[in-house]
Amino acid sequence: MSFLSAILEYKFIILFYAIIVFIVVYFRKKFDFQAKFIALYRTKFGIKFMERFANRHSELVRIIGLVAIGAAYMGMIFIVFFIFKGFYSLFFIPDAPPVLSPVIPGVPIPGSPIFVPFWYGIIALFIVVVFHEAGHGVVALANKVKVDHTGIVFFGPLIGAFVEPDEKELKKKSDVVQYSIFAAGPFANMILTAIILLLFVLAFNPLIDANYDSVGIYFKEIQEGYPAELAGVLPNEVYTSLNGEEILAVNDFVAILDDVRPGENVTLSNSNYSHVITTEGSPDDPSKGYLGVMGIQNKVVLRNPKLRIPFKGFMWFYGLLQWVAMLSLGIGLANLLPLGPVDGGRMLSLSLQKIKGKDKGIRIFTKITALFILLMLILVFVPIIKAVVGL
Repeated sequence: MSFLSAILEYKFIILFYAIIVFIVVYFRKKFDFQAKFIALYRTKFGIKFMERFANRHSELVRIIGLVAIGAAYMGMIFIVFFIFKGFYSLFFIPDAPPVLSPVIPGVPIPGSPIFVPFWYGIIALFIVVVFHEAGHGVVALANKVKVDHTGIVFFGPLIGAFVEPDEKELKKKSDVVQYSIFAAGPFANMILTAIILLLFVLAFNPLIDANYDSVGIYFKEIQEGYPAELAGVLPNEVYTSLNGEEILAVNDFVAILDDVRPGENVTLSNSNYSHVITTEGSPDDPSKGYLGVMGIQNKVVLRNPKLRIPFKGFMWFYGLLQWVAMLSLGIGLANLLPLGPVDGGRMLSLSLQKIKGKDKGIRIFTKITALFILLMLILVFVPIIKAVVGL
């Protein structure tokens, strides 16, 4: 795609981000700028609501804050393992998918297997960040730490939200209270993800099953250079048969493919196409057959056509909640990285200062921060560079 054609294809997305940048620049005197590209607009919006909630449920909120500490440290261990595993895979497992990628709604990132649709991404990110910051605010207020400001934050053209507890009051509190306030944001993201998954399992998925029939599967993306692409498999084409067996849903496809080994031929077909695919070893498990297809989806049809319009709105909302759940989990874990000013970093820094003393603890934490910043830069930019230069 040429530069001009890319501009034309994404003109409305570029216009939206340009308007955001213009607003921030034009009203720059109303913003507090940090690190030159982070703009904070401070308000008191929502503080009264958080105060009422925290006061009414103070004991429960404090207990949740304590639970959040354990969950946050487990999350930190998981994300650290994930980062190191991703670093190993990047250099020692050919064609392994990247483990980290920037999230810019509506903008495809070279080398990233994930594309976040524009409006889904914009709305979902805002919901996720509001939930995250509200978690910090409510737990702080329940522990008698004043919240000075809430507000809107712009990370370049991306919109978020923030809550500012009073730092002087926070430092006077016990270590446990400080840990609970730091951990509350990521834990709020975990709770949000869990709530959405429960909604899907208990309500939304049964509702969909009761009103839709699955008539096949399709793939959102066919990976370049992998067996499916070499065999001519098409993205968004509905397929109904694998090795002569009917596949009306994703579960059918996965169950058949689970028994396929590298080097075997499989036939994927519908009424119009038939593709013979020679599998290769999966990047995650070389003993499993791999086609090189991503974003496997059910093709569904509504049983009652009269419900088409309301169910179209319902499915849009369902899709939004899917992105909220995914981004909530991802942002919650990202905030538990042991670096800089993020929540996991503040927890680890406080721990190291208590264990090693203030000066030595800060020195150790600075080195850990530098290491993880370097790892993240490599994990983000090496896949992008590879995709751009065609490696």
